Amino acid sequence: MDKPRSLRVPAALAVIVAVGALLRVVPLRSVWLDEAISIGQARLPYLTMLHDLRSADVHPPLWGSVLWLDIRLFGDGPLAVRIPSLIIGALSIPLVYLVARELYDRRAGVAAALLIAVSPVAVWYSAEARMYAFYIFWSLLAVLGQARAIRRGGWLDWGLFAVASAGLVYTHYFSLLQLCTQHLVFAVIVVRRGLKREQMARRLLVGWLSATVVTVVLLLPLVPYAGEQVGDFMGSSAGASGSDTATGGDGSRFMSLYVILANLVWAMWGYHSDAAMEQLVALWPVGMLAILLLLGRGRSRSTALLVSLVIVPFALAYLLGTKQRTFFELRYFISVLPPLLILTARAATGWLRTTTARATAVAAIALTMVVGLGDQQLNPANPRLYDYNGAFRLVNEEARPGDVILFAPGYLEVLVSYYHPAVTAVPIRGGVPLPAQHGGRTFLMASYLDNPDNASLVGQALAQLDIGGRTVQRVEHRENVTIWILQ
Repeated sequence: MDKPRSLRVPAALAVIVAVGALLRVVPLRSVWLDEAISIGQARLPYLTMLHDLRSADVHPPLWGSVLWLDIRLFGDGPLAVRIPSLIIGALSIPLVYLVARELYDRRAGVAAALLIAVSPVAVWYSAEARMYAFYIFWSLLAVLGQARAIRRGGWLDWGLFAVASAGLVYTHYFSLLQLCTQHLVFAVIVVRRGLKREQMARRLLVGWLSATVVTVVLLLPLVPYAGEQVGDFMGSSAGASGSDTATGGDGSRFMSLYVILANLVWAMWGYHSDAAMEQLVALWPVGMLAILLLLGRGRSRSTALLVSLVIVPFALAYLLGTKQRTFFELRYFISVLPPLLILTARAATGWLRTTTARATAVAAIALTMVVGLGDQQLNPANPRLYDYNGAFRLVNEEARPGDVILFAPGYLEVLVSYYHPAVTAVPIRGGVPLPAQHGGRTFLMASYLDNPDNASLVGQALAQLDIGGRTVQRVEHRENVTIWILQ
């Protein structure tokens, strides 16, 4: 006997959430540089951590506070530090259903929930000890609050929008790109309603202004904190140069058409090797054309809202990227992911007429994302995978008393602190700080070698070790980490 219709959607959502949660827990990646930085900060006493974030970081304090509490409850193991992201990432699955149902219908909601459950990028950041899973969650809450405020205008709806807006800014400053877009949408709707239904426009305007005031009040404690961070960042070039390690190349190449399309491909199908990315980028226009065709005839207010939440933050991030190329990076404007997935879900369920056709379309889209998810997590050629755990495990298994680790670049020191190697570890900074009487073996560990400065530093170190009579016995490779073992 068929399940009652009222139970089909909850049952489907329960299965989707369970699958999505499992996908987020299983790929336990090695802790990498940015995670190690956050963990190192969260190990400090709380007030010391806030001071460190304020004076030596560029992120708001919410994520650091969450991780600080998490470490004291569960420890700082690779799984423990990712518990907050795992939970919030799983909760984003039913939340995206609520948003899509509010904007369209239950079919679009279930399809959107399925897509975000298997989304390679959503899974990636739900399994990382950073703030991006929270970024996605708050962005969804803000869109839900806005959609309900426009449709119903209740004070709870406006309150949801205000709290979610504040949560976004406390999580990541780049979320202002989404909030600017949402307030622009409010302004357009107020003007349009004012031309036809003045009373409804006045009611919307009062709610909008009230929510804005509440948001500003909630953000007031953040103002001096953010002001100091911005001042330090603008007055120092170190913050910009440090993040260049992940991009490489010159600024003009970074802002090329390839990189613009690559960010869109990342949003749908995740991170992949350079060879795979070239093929996916070539196919992206075909996918976009198919989605636009499937969106069907006519325009709706919901579709216009979602399209604006994809295009405007993306365009604003591009403009910022012309000034500082590292700003144009998907994770900084990851709020475009939920509306992009909801639009895709709507395209698959809104234009096709039969249940079989809709299910086939959603399944086909989800299948491409599952394939992307598998390649993203398992392909060692993925330039975003860093196996520091495997590298330090190799050293610990082979090192003997008297051996030493040299590592480069120097900012890997936070990873040395996290993994606690069994022998002395010394950073390479312009020379090889190796005592003349050292008689043990030398492990030279290096990462981010796509950066010319880092590659040059390692080359000089190997040359100095060779002059000093040390010979390379073996070279071991882990994902984006290389270890030279010298005797």
